Amino acid sequence: MLAGRYRLERLIGSGGMAQVWESTDLVLGRKVAVKVLHSHLAADEAFVKRFRQEAVAAARLSHPNIVAVYDTVADPPYEAIVLELLDASTLRRTLDAHGVLDADSTLRISLRLLDALEVAHRNGVVHRDVKPSNILLCRDGRVKIADFGIAKADDQTELTRDGALIGTATYLAPEQLTDEAVDGRADLYSLSIVMYECLTGKVPFGGDTGAAIALARLHSVPTDPRRLRADIPASIAVPVMKGLERWPDDRFDSAADYRAALLQQSPAQAGDTPALPRTFPDDVPEYDTEPTMERESFSRSERSWLFPALGILLVAVAVAVAGLLFQRTTADTDATGASTTTVTAAPDGTLRLASVGTFDPQGDQAENDAAAGTVADGNVATGWSTEVYNAAGFTSAKDGVGLVLNLAGTSRVDRLELDSAPEGWSGAVYVLPAGGLEDFDPEAAQADGTVDGAATSVNVGLDGRQGAVVLVWFTDLGPENQSAQFQVTVNEARVFGSPG
Repeated sequence: MLAGRYRLERLIGSGGMAQVWESTDLVLGRKVAVKVLHSHLAADEAFVKRFRQEAVAAARLSHPNIVAVYDTVADPPYEAIVLELLDASTLRRTLDAHGVLDADSTLRISLRLLDALEVAHRNGVVHRDVKPSNILLCRDGRVKIADFGIAKADDQTELTRDGALIGTATYLAPEQLTDEAVDGRADLYSLSIVMYECLTGKVPFGGDTGAAIALARLHSVPTDPRRLRADIPASIAVPVMKGLERWPDDRFDSAADYRAALLQQSPAQAGDTPALPRTFPDDVPEYDTEPTMERESFSRSERSWLFPALGILLVAVAVAVAGLLFQRTTADTDATGASTTTVTAAPDGTLRLASVGTFDPQGDQAENDAAAGTVADGNVATGWSTEVYNAAGFTSAKDGVGLVLNLAGTSRVDRLELDSAPEGWSGAVYVLPAGGLEDFDPEAAQADGTVDGAATSVNVGLDGRQGAVVLVWFTDLGPENQSAQFQVTVNEARVFGSPG
C-alpha cells in the first residue's frame, strides 16, 4: 500500500528505472498503473526533485495518444508516479514477435505519435526516450506513448554512470550523446529510428556495445531503408531519412512538419481507408487507421481527370453552399433588443453539437476529457471511454460519470442515439437548459430517459424535452473485460429533434 491510497496488486513490468504495478486507487475506486522507482533512484534527492518537477509537467499534457499522469506519491522510502492503466501491448513486443510491420501500419502508428509529440513540444515537454517499449498499442485501437518527462528527470545520470555509457543508446539522438542542447527534434530523431526498425526489422545503427552504437550514429550515414526492403515507398523512406539527419537543423523543425511531410506524399484524398491486414497474433491489438494510399502524380493524370473534376467541383461547391444556407445559425433581435439564436436541424433531424465534454462531480472533475469530442466526429472507429474502474457500479463515494452533449442552441430533443461498447451498461439521460449542470445532482433529478442493459446501438426516446444540454449519466458499466475491469466506450452520439 502506498500513501494509504494505492494498493499494489500485480507486477506488470520492470525496467531500468522502475517497476510498474497494476493497482487500485481506493479513494476513487478505479484501476491505475503505479510506477515505483527503484531504490537507488528514490534515494537520490536531486533525481527525485527533477522527477517530481517533470511528472507535474507531464501531468499537464492532455492528448488521446499520451498516457495520462494522475498523481505522484512520496511515501518514504518509495517514490512513485500514478498513471492510467491500459489494456495494451508494447510496440517492442510486436516487433519481437514479427520482426517488421508493413508500411501502412508503420505510418499510422507514427502519425498518432507525431500528434502526441506536437502537443508535448508546444507545451515545452521533450520526451527524450522515444522507443518501442514506451509505445503502447491498445486493444481498443488507440496508440499511446508513455513516460513523458521521466527521461528528462534522469538526464544527468542516464548516459554516464560510473564511467560507462548506459541507457537506451539505440534510440537516442546524437545531441543527447554529446551533451548538446536538446529540444523536440531529438524526439523526432528517436521516432525515426523506431519507424526505420518497424519498416526493416533492424535499427539504422548497430554495435556490440552502447558506446559502439553511439559512435556509429555520430560518424556514419544510415542505409536507405529501401535498400533493405524494396517494397517500402519513397513517401515514407524519404521523411524517415530526413528525420535521421545528424544535425538537428537538418531535420524537421517540428512534429507537425514531419507529419505534413508524410501526409503530403502518401494520403488518399478520398475513398475508404485500406484495411489493416491481420498480421499480428490474437493477443496483439490492431490499431486505428488513417488513409495512407499513395497519390497518382499530377503530370501523369491531369488529362484524364482535370476537366471532369472541374465540373464535379462546381457541383460540389453549389451543394456545399446550399447546405450551409440550410444549416446556418442566424441571429435575430427580439422586441427587447436582445439577440436570440435560432438553430436549424439537418435534413435527417440531427441537431448540431457545439461541443462535447464530461461530468464527474464526485471524482476529480475529469473523465478522459481529451477524447470526448470524438463521439461527434462522424467516425465510429474513434470514441471516448470512461476511466477504468474495478466495479461495475463504481464505489460508495461515486455513483457514476457523465458524457455531456452541448447543443448549438435550445431545442426540442426527441431522441438520442449512441454507438457504444460493451453491451450491458446502464444509465440515465437528462435534457437540461444551458448552464443546467451547475449544482446538478443526477441522483436527485428525474431522468428524461433510461438505458438498462444497453446493446451496442442505443436509442433513447426523450419525448420532445426542451433544452440545450443532453447528459448521458452512466451508473453501471456492464460486464467486466478480460482484465476484470469495467469501462464503457461511446464511439458516436447523435441527438435528434427540432430547434426552438
